[in-house]
Amino acid sequence: MRLFTKLSIQSKLTLMLLGVSISSILVIAYIGYNSGKTNLTRSIFNQLTSLRAAKSYEVQNFFDKLNRQARFMSINPATTEAMVALKKGYENLNSKGISPERQGAIRTYYQQEFIPQLTANSEGDPQAKTFQPIGNSESYLQYHYTITSSDFEKKAKVNDPGDGSLYSKAHRQFHPVFRQLTQEFQYEDFFLIDAATGKVVYTVYKGVDFGTDLNSGPYAKSVLAQAYQQVLQNNEPKFVTLTDFAPYRPSYDQPTAIIASPIFQEGKLIGIMALQINPQEIDRVMTNQNRWQETGLGKSGETYLVGSDHLLRSNSRFLLQDPEAYFKNLQQQGASPTKIKRMQRQQNSILEQEVKTEATEQAALGNSGIARIEDYRGVPVLSSYARLKIENLDWSILAQINTDEAFEPIFQFQKRVLISTALLILVITVLALFLSRLFVQPIQKLMTGFQQLGAGKTTVRVEMEAQDEFQDLGSSFNRMVENLQQKNNLLKAQSQENEKLLTCILPAPVAERLKKGEENIADSFPNVTVLFADLLGFNDLADLLPATDLVALLNDLVSAFDEAAERSGVEKIKTFGSGYMAVCGLSVPKLDHTKRIVDFGLDMTRIVERFNQTHQTMLKARVGVNCGAVVAGIVGRSKFIYDLWGDTVTIAYRMQSAGQGDAVQISQMVYEQLGDVYEFESSPAVEVRRNEKVAAWILKD
Repeated sequence: MRLFTKLSIQSKLTLMLLGVSISSILVIAYIGYNSGKTNLTRSIFNQLTSLRAAKSYEVQNFFDKLNRQARFMSINPATTEAMVALKKGYENLNSKGISPERQGAIRTYYQQEFIPQLTANSEGDPQAKTFQPIGNSESYLQYHYTITSSDFEKKAKVNDPGDGSLYSKAHRQFHPVFRQLTQEFQYEDFFLIDAATGKVVYTVYKGVDFGTDLNSGPYAKSVLAQAYQQVLQNNEPKFVTLTDFAPYRPSYDQPTAIIASPIFQEGKLIGIMALQINPQEIDRVMTNQNRWQETGLGKSGETYLVGSDHLLRSNSRFLLQDPEAYFKNLQQQGASPTKIKRMQRQQNSILEQEVKTEATEQAALGNSGIARIEDYRGVPVLSSYARLKIENLDWSILAQINTDEAFEPIFQFQKRVLISTALLILVITVLALFLSRLFVQPIQKLMTGFQQLGAGKTTVRVEMEAQDEFQDLGSSFNRMVENLQQKNNLLKAQSQENEKLLTCILPAPVAERLKKGEENIADSFPNVTVLFADLLGFNDLADLLPATDLVALLNDLVSAFDEAAERSGVEKIKTFGSGYMAVCGLSVPKLDHTKRIVDFGLDMTRIVERFNQTHQTMLKARVGVNCGAVVAGIVGRSKFIYDLWGDTVTIAYRMQSAGQGDAVQISQMVYEQLGDVYEFESSPAVEVRRNEKVAAWILKD
């Protein structure tokens, strides 16, 4: 401390500037980094949870749609008519024998076509005789329909094999319709099953399950038989049942799920209609048709389904995107070569890839949340998990992204903060040295002037070049002989300037109340219209333009907005960053305040369009409007602001933040007032609070 007192003013000032500046920079950098990290982390968590919730809805909607389709088709009179005709045709075939030559052809198909493909996808050693048809009807049908080709699509195109049977006559009538339905709705297959006997009397693609008995035949324990039994046990019209994925022999042990519904005729159960669900349709939902990055999942994120057995119910992104790397990872994880080869042949991870993590365990317990875990690849990820609410399916849904990619924005932000802090400290040091030297020069002039005045030289004058407080001090020195009237004039001018400034930042009635000494100024307004606007793309300009140019551009835009607001009779409340808030009907009640502010919102979008053309920018005005009651008042004493509060303000802000660029999004209340004046189109509902949404509309310019 003693050493500090011996230093010159310039040295002291330099040290003080450095001390205050550097400590401020460090504190601000620390606070900014922690705040930014917290906000970025929260944003990442929220985005992942939102993706998971959105996919949950899509999956549930997918199965709801299947449920409705199955129910509709099972009660359709055409389905009932087909069930009766095909069942009769099937029973008629019982009396038709099958020659040894045809039996030999069937055996050859099973031995040379079906069994080799089944063996490639199965464990064990399946035998052809286990699956070959036994009865006359199923043998007859498989000879004429199933063994004619190994190409399912080719078999599905056959309407009539030309055998002249009663069955083929019925098949020719109904098959084109069912084939078109199956292809249109992307089912894997379509079945009709005799409720009394369990016979599969019809399928679209004529696999080896065609004609078989689901009660005692080779597929009596299959998912198709399971669905058949569930419908029989319920025995109620419009009932729909759904089975989980399981290997299905007729599909070469590919994962298969079945949805089934009963067929009634005059109150009697006569058959069951079953649909084989296409796993690729579930993959399309989960992968957004392999467009992961477009849904915000980046380069490593994915959403997938897991059953209660901890096996996948949808394919892994990494299998679909890079099979070679996926199988290499499986090998590193210790998967058996047999399993890997089977998955490579099928290009499928459903019912093959085990996913046993903390996230799947919690989801299986019915919990939802987000956690940092190692996923099924052994890679650290951020995982959002929840249990799906689908009847008969004990599934969980997970959305995840690699931790490195998820937190990359935080790492980049940390790097920028450190570099910026170091550069600022260097610049501040140089500036402190220069400014301290510049600072003491006016002091030396004043000291000389006071010395001359003390010596009796009353004509002395001090001339200050700098436009700062030292100039004021020098002017005060020179004006000591000025009379009181001049001082009063200066004070009066200053007072008028302050009053003008006050009326610029406050509505005139509020400014008048404040001048009269009123402290707690707050008013309720039952019906005003509030507008929020934001300039999309402005932050991108901040990275490209110098600060002075950026502020100049923003000032031009805000000035144009202010002029438009004045023309429309709209009051500007405040600007914040690239945002703009205005209200109409507040200080001066107006019957058409809602229309005025909507017109003003349209003017803002046009102003931005003209601004883009002039300055070659790509800004977009995103505007939100709501009307209703608000509370307005002044907050603060020495540094006060005039602001609005209330649900009306909150909803207006959410209309803006959830809106579209170059568009005005309005609430339901605004739409009810102006729906006949302007043309609107419906927009997705906007969440204003947790689990609370309001309708939204987009104004068509």
